[in-house]
Amino acid sequence: MRLPKTQRLRVQADFARVRSEGLRMERGPFILNVLRKADAGTPPGAARVGVVCSKKLLGNAVCRNRMRRVFKEIFRQHPEVWPPGWDVVIVPRRSSLQKTFAALERHYLEAAAQLLRRAGANDENEAHNG
Repeated sequence: MRLPKTQRLRVQADFARVRSEGLRMERGPFILNVLRKADAGTPPGAARVGVVCSKKLLGNAVCRNRMRRVFKEIFRQHPEVWPPGWDVVIVPRRSSLQKTFAALERHYLEAAAQLLRRAGANDENEAHNG
């Protein structure tokens, strides 16, 4: 049960855009970057996820691939968290290797809720200022 291509970030430019233009939250075992797609001409589609695992932070390939699988599975199990049209980039930290799946899932859900609230507040400010 893997994520379909429509729900995965696959182009380096998309990762860079989310990390540079989006909202960022550092949440203990990982960093969560999110950005709502602003393309008016294209349908928003489902939310997409990408996981960035660096050798410097996580170590060998076994650890990096495990974290990639864990975070993609958390994203896949909770499709209701992100409305359609959002891009999500997750950057696991070394401390995520010691956390259980349930603990990482809890941190992820809390961070997502906070970021969505913050994004909603930003949208309301833009509507009042625009």
